[in-house]
Amino acid sequence: MGTYYRHTRSEKAEVPYSFQCEHCGKHSGSLKAVIMGMEATDNSNFKTLNDEREEKLRRRAHENLVRKIKDTHKNAVEKNIFTTDFCDKCPHCSQPQSWAVSGLKKKMFENPIVCLVVSGVISIIAVLGHYFTDMEYLTLSAAAGILALGVAAAIICLVWNVVKLTAKSKKTSSGAHNVPVIDWSTVKDLLNE
Repeated sequence: MGTYYRHTRSEKAEVPYSFQCEHCGKHSGSLKAVIMGMEATDNSNFKTLNDEREEKLRRRAHENLVRKIKDTHKNAVEKNIFTTDFCDKCPHCSQPQSWAVSGLKKKMFENPIVCLVVSGVISIIAVLGHYFTDMEYLTLSAAAGILALGVAAAIICLVWNVVKLTAKSKKTSSGAHNVPVIDWSTVKDLLNE
């Protein structure tokens, strides 16, 4: 049986930002958000990649970072949705900021959807295994149980996200409502690609 190697590359960019605390009114000072592009992968039978495949992998990682930076910029500038890469904890009073709630709302359904998709795929595989193989443990009730566990996990994740969102909303409901000042000039070349 052959061996294969999984080669991964990712790129990141630092975006400076600052904010005035909505609770204590102090300026945060210069902070940096580290925005990471999605990891690019290449499966190979070789421990090292040749120059051409290495370049393709590096280019895909760069394209993933550019896509993430553009999406982050568009959400922040056009919709006032700030990704959780921008830390909202005041360095002086440790209080959260109201502008960070939008990032939590955007991510609220990510984990529940993953739970549903994974359990659904595993259930379908179990059903297919039940009808097309002789494996006795692949029963329809096992497939239903897997799906039920996935639904339960999705509900638990969703409830947890709602609790976190509600708690942050309560903590940030009083006081002024500011937005962070983001210096996009450091990633200008990525935004222009």
